Amino acid sequence: MKKQLVYFASFGLVLALGSCKTTKPVISGVQSQSTPVEETIVKTEYQAKMQVKQVNPIDLEEDLTFADEIVLSYTLTAVDEQGKIAQVVTGSFGVESVKAGQVLSSDRFKPIELIVPENGRLLASVVLNEIDDYTKAQELVKKINEFGGVAKIPAIMVSIAEYQTPLAIVFGSLQAAGLGLKAAERFDKDDLLGQHTFQLSAQELKSGKMMYNIPLVFKGEHLKNSFHYELNYELQLKLIKTNIPKSTATH
Repeated sequence: MKKQLVYFASFGLVLALGSCKTTKPVISGVQSQSTPVEETIVKTEYQAKMQVKQVNPIDLEEDLTFADEIVLSYTLTAVDEQGKIAQVVTGSFGVESVKAGQVLSSDRFKPIELIVPENGRLLASVVLNEIDDYTKAQELVKKINEFGGVAKIPAIMVSIAEYQTPLAIVFGSLQAAGLGLKAAERFDKDDLLGQHTFQLSAQELKSGKMMYNIPLVFKGEHLKNSFHYELNYELQLKLIKTNIPKSTATH
């Protein structure tokens, strides 16, 4: 009897000790999945701004009236690496009656700007005309400012090789952009006092130089009347770098 009591007491003690054991919690590990990062490349472009600084009429073409009626047209053209015109913007000043020694300063000319695509080049063109037909010229300047103005014209895939002179660049680019100039609306070649195009290649754009001052001299003789104009404009460049997904990059 005593053995049975000892047995049951021992058994009860074992049960009591077993119930006091702490059960270890079961921890289920959840593995986090990392989202893959899309590979990007750096796109390099240049913002170009053109500002006419000064026009100085030193010797006028018109000797009888002692005043010239002038129009100054200026254009920035961005050309891609395939030689196609990517973007063009044009400004125009006039028709303005000027006298010898009457210097026109920068506040008279609206600046124009555009973006040069990666590996592209930049052309800055200036065309100065002395006008005989005031009405025709005024209408043409109005059209240039409405269509070109200081607003960028959308991309037009036209080869720059089709335009051999600054005058052709100014009017050809506007025509390609949708202005649709008629031959009768253009300035006559006899009106031309001077034209010039300054070009920056892709390598020159990458040189690090961000400011260019371009002085110009237009002088000559028309119908035995000499003329002499001096003007200069400024080109400012700004580097623009953008990270874009490699999958969307065009080659």
